[in-house]
Amino acid sequence: MREGYLRTAAFAALAGVNKKTLHYYDEIGLFHPACVNDKGYRFYSPFQLDRLALIITLRDLGVPLQVIREYLGEGNLNRLDEILTRQREELDRRMAQLEARRALLASMQATNRDFLAWCDRGPQRLYREEERIAVLMTGEEMDKGRNIIVNYLTDGPSTGMCVEGRSRFLYQKQKGGPIVFPAGDYLCLYETAAGPVCWEWLDSRRSQLRQAAADRGWQLEDRALVEFDDLSAAQEAPRSIRMRICEESSSENDCR
Repeated sequence: MREGYLRTAAFAALAGVNKKTLHYYDEIGLFHPACVNDKGYRFYSPFQLDRLALIITLRDLGVPLQVIREYLGEGNLNRLDEILTRQREELDRRMAQLEARRALLASMQATNRDFLAWCDRGPQRLYREEERIAVLMTGEEMDKGRNIIVNYLTDGPSTGMCVEGRSRFLYQKQKGGPIVFPAGDYLCLYETAAGPVCWEWLDSRRSQLRQAAADRGWQLEDRALVEFDDLSAAQEAPRSIRMRICEESSSENDCR
């Protein structure tokens, strides 16, 4: 053998890869050794490190082995630019997906922590940031028994029911939703309850909040926000209801 050639294990150690990877790349025709002796031992040249580094880099970027093999066979730099452009677009897509999942995780954790902090403690006056919501289903559609499924991964867990007087609709929190719940103090009630949300449960909790507000001399907006995020594995699911507090010094417009 020529001096300076390396056996598979030594070359793999120098390149920082597993020698089984070199064997596999040789078998699929992607990266061959410089030579093979009559006993079948593979030998590599240090000058092959650059090509192996390119293969490993492209593979780490997610480029399929078949595409890498085709590019190495062509050696066309325009083709390489196409490959890198496609992989950049794919990485951008994945990063956006990961950011969306991070936001979903944060939302679910915040909801869970709210319940842990305030569940079964009675009405609480709490500050809430502005929220925007959109109608998923009208009250008329709900009365007709229409069903809707919300996918946590695509739609998020933040769904609920908005109630104003006897009118109601099913909603979903959306960043650009047309209906605004302004930032401010709300009278909130967190609890776990069995069974689906029903009018009897809702009416009793709204009455409870109104009584708590009257005892403290507070005025409540008639609009209530009911959330029933089913984050519990138990039969009793966590629920919350909140109504906005309008101070006596506030103008009428502040309560709208």
